Amino acid sequence: MACGRPATSTEVELHHLDYAGVRFSAGTWRAFERHDDLAPMHPHCHELLHRIIERDRVLSHHRSRRVASAIALGILRTKLHAAKELP
Repeated sequence: MACGRPATSTEVELHHLDYAGVRFSAGTWRAFERHDDLAPMHPHCHELLHRIIERDRVLSHHRSRRVASAIALGILRTKLHAAKELP
């Protein structure tokens, strides 16, 4: 898992590092990315990752999605690791 937290196969969500392979076709969104353009994540962590990106003006408006995702994932991992160390 990209976030480092465990999840069952039914819980895993995929974070798109880039939307280049996502297309709207026949009335629905379809993904055609390579596997390395996806990051498997625990659902809660996936939501937190999106919040980090959306709430940071630099990440959401002045970075590519791939760069913003990498930076936000580093922030998320740091926060999750710090939370584990709390008594």
